[in-house]
Amino acid sequence: MKGDLMTYMVRKRNGDMVPFDTSKWENQIKKVCEGIKHVSAFTIAATAQAQFKPFMTTEELDEIALRSMVNLIDVETNPIGHTNYQYVAGRQRSTMLRKKVYGQYEVPHILQIVKKNVEAKLYTDELLTWYSEDEWEQINNMVDHSIDETYTFAQIEQFVDKYLVRNRFTGEIVETPQVRYIIAAAVAMHAEKTNRLGWVRDAYETSCNGEYSLATPVAAGLGTPTRQFSSCVTIKVGDDLDSIYESGRAMAKYAGKRAGIGLEIGEIRGLDASIRNGELKHTGLVPFIKKWEKDLHSVSQGGIRKGAATIYFPIWHWDFESLVVLKNNQGTEETRARHMDYGVQLCAMFWERLLNQKSITLFSPDEVPGLYDAFHQDIAQFEKLYTQYEKQDGIRKKVISAEDALRTLTVTERFGTGRIYAYNTDNIQFQTPVFPEKDPITQSNLCCLVGDTEITIQHGGKEETVRLDVFVEMFNFGFYNSPLIKSFENGQIVWQPVENAFFTKNVSELIEIETPSGQIIRCTEDHKIFTINRGWVRADELREDDNLVIV
Repeated sequence: MKGDLMTYMVRKRNGDMVPFDTSKWENQIKKVCEGIKHVSAFTIAATAQAQFKPFMTTEELDEIALRSMVNLIDVETNPIGHTNYQYVAGRQRSTMLRKKVYGQYEVPHILQIVKKNVEAKLYTDELLTWYSEDEWEQINNMVDHSIDETYTFAQIEQFVDKYLVRNRFTGEIVETPQVRYIIAAAVAMHAEKTNRLGWVRDAYETSCNGEYSLATPVAAGLGTPTRQFSSCVTIKVGDDLDSIYESGRAMAKYAGKRAGIGLEIGEIRGLDASIRNGELKHTGLVPFIKKWEKDLHSVSQGGIRKGAATIYFPIWHWDFESLVVLKNNQGTEETRARHMDYGVQLCAMFWERLLNQKSITLFSPDEVPGLYDAFHQDIAQFEKLYTQYEKQDGIRKKVISAEDALRTLTVTERFGTGRIYAYNTDNIQFQTPVFPEKDPITQSNLCCLVGDTEITIQHGGKEETVRLDVFVEMFNFGFYNSPLIKSFENGQIVWQPVENAFFTKNVSELIEIETPSGQIIRCTEDHKIFTINRGWVRADELREDDNLVIV
């Protein structure tokens, strides 16, 4: 024990200085440990007291106890720990959150919370017109705030980081998890004509008990004035100035409301193409991409990170040679747009031409009617039209080596910059449950681990370690029969069946994460890592104090 704890003075939330009450502090720790097996309030208190100092605030005391609980979760670095401390830390974090949000442990009436947040313009005022005071009384009785105390520390941290409504300018959080669930349920079910409150109850109970989950923008946005609930928004740009400029506007607005952007530009005509029957020549795609880049980076994704977008175009586009190098570190600023990511659309025909050492032909989409649509809707029709246009006179064409084109894409740019991706449109047409002739998919956005990552699988009753790229290939060739892989669920490491495995992209710019045991994890910056203290976190947003779950 560090010194005489009774000599310490503590500053309360109201500013008063009082002697440190050891028994009161220890009783609080005992309270959050109640009913949880394999945890010790004495161990938490003993490890926490080493961090004490004179003139602490009550908030600092809570933080010290929380750090001690979190440190005891990881049994690899702390032999006296146990994974059940994640529930103790969850209760402690929930208690601290309530005191911070409401100034007390008790949660106010839901209508009081709604009125306060409507006045602060953080909730939509429609909440006060959709439901009467009597209905809010019934809704308040539905809420079980004790459920917050069953969540792990990582779950509470995920709520704080992603879902709970806050003033992004001041950082003030204005609700707790059960309030978020009931507000979301009330908004989702407000238009039901019959048994509306019954639907609200069902939506609340099934969501807070984990029977279903909502996408982050939906979970975080319901009840707020923001009407945008998509994680990713895809924008298809048409071949005219109105569409080009409206796309930039839409991109900026969606990025400002939490969405990542996919931008498909393959229909726009190429450099020097005729405009208005030869009155003008087209400037090509690069100037517009640079405009979009500035549009996007003028806003942030809901105050969390800079706006981000991936731009897609076909390999046969007239501007391919200038587009494929936009991420390259060489060249001038006028010919580069390095803050965007890029995806090149391909199909098997181009790979076959590479293998047969043949050439490919680049076209401006406006000069080859039907080619762009067929590329995404009917590959057989595309190949027929493509070969017809290659033979047709009177069309501008660029003939380049398939080897040069694909070497530039796969070797020079994909491996050189790490942020330009290959997208095989025929695979999308044939291997997804969509009707491409009605609703063609023209773009995607993915994150991944790298191929040389070693993973542990269970196959034939035995565990084995295998490289990820080898596993993907062998899995798809049918070598493995119902393999299992380790996963983290409800605070436990469990074996779960592998349902699918595939390659997404090649990169060279990777993040290396080194664990205290010396293990190295290499992944893309947008790959999500599960942490004990904050839940799922992007690799590029990890902090030194994060505790990773190593399975």
